Amino acid sequence: MARAREIGEGNSSSLREQRNLREKDRRMRMKHLFSELSSHVSPTRKLPVPQLIDQATSYTIHLKEKLNYLKEKKRILLQGELGNLYEGSSLLPKLSIRSRDSTIELNLIMDLNMKRVMLHELVSIFEEEGAQVMSANLQNLNDRTTYTIIAQAIISRIGIDPSRIEERVRKIIYGYIFFEA
Repeated sequence: MARAREIGEGNSSSLREQRNLREKDRRMRMKHLFSELSSHVSPTRKLPVPQLIDQATSYTIHLKEKLNYLKEKKRILLQGELGNLYEGSSLLPKLSIRSRDSTIELNLIMDLNMKRVMLHELVSIFEEEGAQVMSANLQNLNDRTTYTIIAQAIISRIGIDPSRIEERVRKIIYGYIFFEA
């Protein structure tokens, strides 16, 4: 009879140890998952779990809104309703090029939700067209990116053709708009 009691106690002890091991494994998996989530949401600092979950939730909502925005924009662009929807809207880029003597200035304002044009691409257009870039700036404000480039003709007698620069810049800009997301 003493032997039966020992076997019974062994079983309950064994079950308890198995439960403890399962719980330990579950906690380790959760710790690993939270660590992985933290690396995506806040890679620079470790957050407490409730803040981490709140931040991950808001980040997911933001991504979902951006995805919906881009899908809608793509649908409208594919339907060819570009002129009707975007007249007076801030979605299309605003490009202005001013030329005075042998100096040319480009100002470009784009919505942040658009795929970004790289500043070096714009600078290379100026250089290929025979201009020396004197200053090039990129500025992010709220939901817009502003590019400003001031360049001067390398050979002032020849000058710079602003219409050719504008044409090439528009190809870059609208190429990005129609082929993004």
